[in-house]
Amino acid sequence: MEGKTAVMIDRWYPSTKTCSGCGNIQDMKLSDRVYRCDVCGLVIDRDLNSAYNILKEGIGQEVPEYKPVEIPLSGDQSIDPRYVSMKQEQDPTIIAGGCYGL
Repeated sequence: MEGKTAVMIDRWYPSTKTCSGCGNIQDMKLSDRVYRCDVCGLVIDRDLNSAYNILKEGIGQEVPEYKPVEIPLSGDQSIDPRYVSMKQEQDPTIIAGGCYGL
């Protein structure tokens, strides 16, 4: 890692539960894919919010201001699945580093 610095943060740092805009901490279910802050009203993808928080914690300062992007909502006010990150499942044919069923 020439020219790079690795920084460790506390493994229990609540990066997902913390608002990257105002620092408010609130509980979230694992199934919640969008972070909605009850204090400042920030609405942001859960993983992006967490990434901003990890970056801020790691460098010990504020992240440069970012402009939130509007996410189109469908008629029933749920988040359009095309704009939400999806959990990646492991390929069931690959087990413990080997391939089976080939």
